[in-house]
Amino acid sequence: MKYLDQEDIARIRSLDMELEPVAAEEFAAIIEEFAGRFVRRLRMVGDYRSPEGILEEVLDPDELERLTSGEDDGPPVWEDDRFASPEVLQPLVEQEHPQMAAFLLSRIDPDLGAGVMKAVEEGRRNEILLRMLDMRPVSPGVTMVVEQHIRVSFIEDTSAARNAEARARIASIVNRMDKELAEQFLEALKQTRPEEAKEIGRMLFSFEDIVRLSEKDRLVLFDKVPAELTIKALHGVSEELVNLVLEALGGRMRKMVEAELSAGNPPPEEEAAEARREIAAMALELAAAGEIVIEDGEEA
Repeated sequence: MKYLDQEDIARIRSLDMELEPVAAEEFAAIIEEFAGRFVRRLRMVGDYRSPEGILEEVLDPDELERLTSGEDDGPPVWEDDRFASPEVLQPLVEQEHPQMAAFLLSRIDPDLGAGVMKAVEEGRRNEILLRMLDMRPVSPGVTMVVEQHIRVSFIEDTSAARNAEARARIASIVNRMDKELAEQFLEALKQTRPEEAKEIGRMLFSFEDIVRLSEKDRLVLFDKVPAELTIKALHGVSEELVNLVLEALGGRMRKMVEAELSAGNPPPEEEAAEARREIAAMALELAAAGEIVIEDGEEA
C-alpha cells in the first residue's frame, strides 16, 4: 500500500464502500468460471513435467526423491484421528468448494460421511453427491496438495490462531506505513469491522506511543537504539516527547543528542519519519521477546 498515492487509496476505499454482499450462488459461479479459465491457461503454458524439470535443476536426486515420494509428510491426513471428527469435517464440507467436498467425502469412512452430510443443506448435499458420482481419478500430486491444505488450515491451526496471525501480519504492515495512511486504513476498517479495528489498534505502536512505556522500558528501548537514529527521530516531534526520550538516554549519549538537536540541520522529513518507524518496530520486537511491556492505549 505504501506505493499507492492518496488518489489510489481514496478510490479503493470508495469502491469498497460501494460493494454489496455477493450471493453464495453467484460466488460459486465466479469460482467455476475462474477455475475453468485457469485450467485452460495451464494447458497452454506447459505440461505436468515442467515443475518436475525445475526441481531436477535445483535439488540433488535424494532430495527430489523424498519430496516427490512424500515420505517426509507423515501418514496421510485421512488416517489422522483429528481429521476423522465432525468438528473438523463439518466446516470442510460446508465451506469448501463442492468439488473439494466431494473429494474429501470419497476419502473418509462412509458412516462418518453419512453423519456429516445429514447436517448439510439439501441442495448442497445433492450437488456434492452428484459430483462424487462423476469424479475421475485424482493424481498423487493433487492429493498431496489437498492433504497439506487440510492439515495446515483445519487440523494444525484453529480459526482463532489463524485470525491472530492475520492480525499480527496486518499490524506489522500498518506499523510501517505513514501515520496518515495507517489512520485512513483503521478508519475504513472501523466502518466495516469495528471489532477487528479494535484488536488491530491494540497491536499498533508508533514513535509517539513511547509515552505508553514505563520509565524502565524506555531505558531498555533506547539503550538499543543507535544515537544517529535517535537524533533523526527527534527532529520535528513535540518538546514533551523530546524530553521524555532524553530522560531515557545515558549521560554521554544525552549530551551528544542535545548538541546535535541544538545545532539544527534537520534531516529530510522522510528520513526522520523512517527513523521513528524503525524505533517503533524495535519496540514491538522487544515487546514480542518479553523484554518490555507495551500498555494498551485507547481503543481504536
